[in-house]
Amino acid sequence: MSIAKSARARKRQLGQFLTPPALAAQLVATLELTVHDRVLEPSMGNGAFILPLITRFMALYTGSAATRLAQVLQRNVYGVELDATLYAQCLDNIRRRWGELPAQHNLMQGDFFRHHFLAPHGAVGALTFTHIVGNPPFGGTLDPALQDELDRVYGFRNGAKIKKETYAFFIVKSLDLLADGGRLRFICSDTFLTINTMRGLRRYLMEQGEVAIRTLDQFSDETNHPMVVLDFTKTGPTAAITVDGVRTVRQQIELTANFSWRIAADLARYFAGPRLGDYMIASSGMTVGKNAYFVRKIEDNTIREPYAFEFFDDPITLEKELSRARLGKLSARQIEKTRRLEAIGATQRAVRVVARPAPLTLSLPHPDYCYYNKGIPAIVYAPPTHVIYWKDDGEAVLTFKRNGNWYLRGVGGQPYFKREGLTWQLIARRLYPRYLPPGYILDSGAPCAFLRPGVAHDELFFILGWTLTRLCNRLLKEVINHTKNIQSKDFERLPYPWWVAGQERRTAINSVSAMVAAARQGACFTLDSPEIAALERCYTMPEPENGDGCIPGLP
Repeated sequence: MSIAKSARARKRQLGQFLTPPALAAQLVATLELTVHDRVLEPSMGNGAFILPLITRFMALYTGSAATRLAQVLQRNVYGVELDATLYAQCLDNIRRRWGELPAQHNLMQGDFFRHHFLAPHGAVGALTFTHIVGNPPFGGTLDPALQDELDRVYGFRNGAKIKKETYAFFIVKSLDLLADGGRLRFICSDTFLTINTMRGLRRYLMEQGEVAIRTLDQFSDETNHPMVVLDFTKTGPTAAITVDGVRTVRQQIELTANFSWRIAADLARYFAGPRLGDYMIASSGMTVGKNAYFVRKIEDNTIREPYAFEFFDDPITLEKELSRARLGKLSARQIEKTRRLEAIGATQRAVRVVARPAPLTLSLPHPDYCYYNKGIPAIVYAPPTHVIYWKDDGEAVLTFKRNGNWYLRGVGGQPYFKREGLTWQLIARRLYPRYLPPGYILDSGAPCAFLRPGVAHDELFFILGWTLTRLCNRLLKEVINHTKNIQSKDFERLPYPWWVAGQERRTAINSVSAMVAAARQGACFTLDSPEIAALERCYTMPEPENGDGCIPGLP
């Protein structure tokens, strides 16, 4: 996790988006509970789930309210909460509701990942639960002291990687604690339904039991992020899932490279052939670290340069290296090496950014600058909007990165700098693909794709035309990655239009090639342009002979 993420406001850092009591009560109301059940809420907050659980269980016992409350909190209801303030609020809410809190109960303040649930009365093994419910934190920061250990414990299941994300690890640990036949019901971010980094979690869930997903129309005023209810029953491997009442078989899910849970029956046939990644290799670009130092906006074919760049020898010290290291830690070997270098007065080449007395105005093109590929919501082609200082093959930029924090040192996309290809805006509701001429340095906000060796040049225009269509964007945003973040590998996972051949293929290539040429002369195309509508017809897949839209051999 980055230092910036760890330093966020506490609420966001903990991934806290509290469940409205009415929603929590609704989710608890349909659980089938008996006096023999144990229910865990692993992130109980101020008690939104705990209070209706207590109410449900108390109705199963007889005796005074105090007696029944004690029985429930000692036998049936368990909870953990990291935030001490929310934990205290939960206990206060119980006291206000029932007038007291039993001296002994199973509501604990602490880190769910640090807590071990021991079987009662000296029984061997860990405690298991018939139900686990709640709203695990998402987008939160895992305890830096535990990150690597948690990754070792929860980061892999059955050979698949589980993303180092709070709610993903909550789900994995909860499945470990769930009894056979037990039920997990969590409110989750909807991100885990399609994105590739959650593929391992999706596979693990299907290997462990039955999955049903329901989209929430409204979660809370604290976030507008789309949320879902994950309903899981631990029954062993399953061959299908249900999302919003629609059942999807594993055979269709497996057709998608990202094991997507949003593959619809009418879309599965497009994934029966090659992928765009078979023809193009996609890459992210470079994070400069401080754009204001090196990146300049083009205005009337000129730029204003406020800085000069000076190289110097910077002494190597352990203090500096620790300040730049991941989580402020270095291995014993790195520490020893750095100490030896510091002891002999070793230095490393560094760059100093010096403000000029007055900015220079420079005309473009200029030998010290290259066009910089910033992400913009334009299609087909767009003239450059920025340049980057790139004298001596970017020596100043690359030196600045090498001496920066650990997460800045890599140079994303460097093998593809200055190559011809396609590009798009990273953060967008749909793909905005456009032609990328040779000569550009790549920015991380605009991923790119380049023809693989041996692939004919015409494929560049054929694929550009495909990515402009509504169908391609439906496949991207419904199946591959429904979030606004369109990564380079999402592009590679898109189906290649293998069903387009003959005259339709030649028409598409010629049309896109002409559009790019016109755009480079000043023409502007939008998604409503008639030329784009014509492309839709070129890439339409003929209906299968059986007329049911299915791939032979699939249900």
